[in-house]
Amino acid sequence: MKALTSVFIAHYKQFIRDRAALFFTFIFPIMFILIFGWAFRDPGTRTFDIGLVDQGSPQSASFIAKALDSVVIKGDKTFKVTTGEMDKQLKLLRNGDLDAVIIIPKEMDNSPHLGQPVDLQVYYDPSQISNQQELIPILNQVVDEIDRRIQGTVRLIGMEEHSIQSHDLRYIDYLVPGILGMSLMFTGVFGGLTTIQQRQAHIIKRLGCTPLRRSMLVSGELLFRMILVILTAALIIFVGRIAFDVQMIGNWGSLCGIVILGTLVFASLGYLIAAFVKTEESASPIINVIIFPMMFLSGTFFEVKHMPGFIEPVVKVLPLTYLNDALRQIMVDGSPLYSMAINIMVMMIWAVVCLAVTIWFFRWD
Repeated sequence: MKALTSVFIAHYKQFIRDRAALFFTFIFPIMFILIFGWAFRDPGTRTFDIGLVDQGSPQSASFIAKALDSVVIKGDKTFKVTTGEMDKQLKLLRNGDLDAVIIIPKEMDNSPHLGQPVDLQVYYDPSQISNQQELIPILNQVVDEIDRRIQGTVRLIGMEEHSIQSHDLRYIDYLVPGILGMSLMFTGVFGGLTTIQQRQAHIIKRLGCTPLRRSMLVSGELLFRMILVILTAALIIFVGRIAFDVQMIGNWGSLCGIVILGTLVFASLGYLIAAFVKTEESASPIINVIIFPMMFLSGTFFEVKHMPGFIEPVVKVLPLTYLNDALRQIMVDGSPLYSMAINIMVMMIWAVVCLAVTIWFFRWD
């Protein structure tokens, strides 16, 4: 226990003396939260996938589909409409394949003749940020225009909104878990750089001449990393709550478990880099090549589903994609990309593979 404490204290002293490490661990993620949280309050427009369910006659669905198809913003069509059965369309919505489902009630056909108001039922997922800020206001305008074409004076057609989530999400709610995942990635991967520095300075070789076991050396560093990331996570969640009122929806124990698993994944990736790279000068560009694509392609700042299709195979193999998805499901009850079991399984595979390769190839001198 004394050896473990000594290794832990040594890593702590080395960390607090490194101003760059302090900056990237604590200040850098907070800067991202504040900058992106304020900068993306008003996102741009995009194309929405709409499911149309007609419980009346095909003429009503055709009329509304044409009205949606005619909406053009900045030269591009705003809606891509598909028709189908209600259960199938709602399932696609919950899986994230549709942005909204519009259900046309059977009373729609008789409404203009009888003068009875009728509401279109609109189901949407508020955890997709652009749905709240763009989709629903545009759909309201389209429904108003349809109503004016049919009647002109008395309002007969309205829109009734139904959320498939228990609460609404803003962009900052989406952002904070992504920043947390990014911070875990930085802390874990750059731990490999510390190992390279120690090996280059022959510190590890000298420690090998002491009674200190190598397992204790690794355990001490991992313990330090775990405590560091928990403190970082607490700071990010605190700033998100104080500055933007970001609520923690899920279980704190589950969150700590995912944070620890994510730290293990990226610490293992850092050790893997240290197993093959011999000098600090060559390690820095390699680390940057690894972490920056993950930072921008894994849904840290933008929804993965909005990225080009050819990038999708890359996104699906990045560990940060699954960490961000798991954090959002727990913290803000975001719409899942994958089930929690898949997220945990993929991250565990990454950790096991990286550790196995590291143990096989790592040299202490």
